[in-house]
Amino acid sequence: MNRILKVVLMGLIVGIIFLTGCERKEHPENYVARVNDEYLTIEMILERLDDSYGMNEVMVREYVNQWLTSEMLFQEARRRGLDRDDRVLQPLRDVRRHLAINALLEEEVYSYNYPEITTGHIEAYFEEHKDEFTADAPVVEISYVLFAQRNTATTFRNAVVRGTDWETELENILMNDSQAEDVIEIGEQSYFRERDIYPPEVWRAARQLGAGGVSFPVSTPEGFYIVRHHHTIQTGSPYPIDYVSNEIQERLVIEQRQERYEQVLLDLRRRYPIDITYDDIIQ
Repeated sequence: MNRILKVVLMGLIVGIIFLTGCERKEHPENYVARVNDEYLTIEMILERLDDSYGMNEVMVREYVNQWLTSEMLFQEARRRGLDRDDRVLQPLRDVRRHLAINALLEEEVYSYNYPEITTGHIEAYFEEHKDEFTADAPVVEISYVLFAQRNTATTFRNAVVRGTDWETELENILMNDSQAEDVIEIGEQSYFRERDIYPPEVWRAARQLGAGGVSFPVSTPEGFYIVRHHHTIQTGSPYPIDYVSNEIQERLVIEQRQERYEQVLLDLRRRYPIDITYDDIIQ
């Protein structure tokens, strides 16, 4: 695509240079346009235009015209000294201040070498905050397999019901060339809320099963699901620790960062003299 674009650009160079003024002695060899001593080169266009969906002469001409307009406006603003005006400089100072603070926090807080959060930390936090981890809606713990053909789904389900281990029978299916191609998706043992399961037929099947139950083939637009129910957490019941361990780890990370942030501020208060007075404001 870049070769094609270069051909298009080279075809435009002569006409655009003619429109934008006489050629100067010193300039980039492959420039496409210029305003005074500022040049737009082929390389600059190649870097800034997205050619992932194709590129043509219209796009290039539009970009060149936008560049010319922008450059003329900027040069006129600079001639008038507006680039040194406080209306321009103050926002730049604010942005610089903001970026510098972010860089400092990245070094001192977000990228700080914190102690590892262990299983013990998670368990201790869980014990101290058990009342915060109560189900506000039913949650089911299930495994499932999605098959393309009902016959294969039924074969798998019957084998499991007769006593074959779920993983063993799934492995048998996957090792059978004629049946393996019917396996569309495998859902390992996980927790799901109703809003997390699609299609809804899978949720309804899971809610109808008792612990350890295996569904008949559940017909859906995607294929045929076989669902195995492990456990249901009813509304108002406490969550098991494995369901909330990721949330606890996130909480602990936030706590670590907050403590580190407060320590950084404390160190800075010791380093920099601070004086606060409200007299002028109050009066």
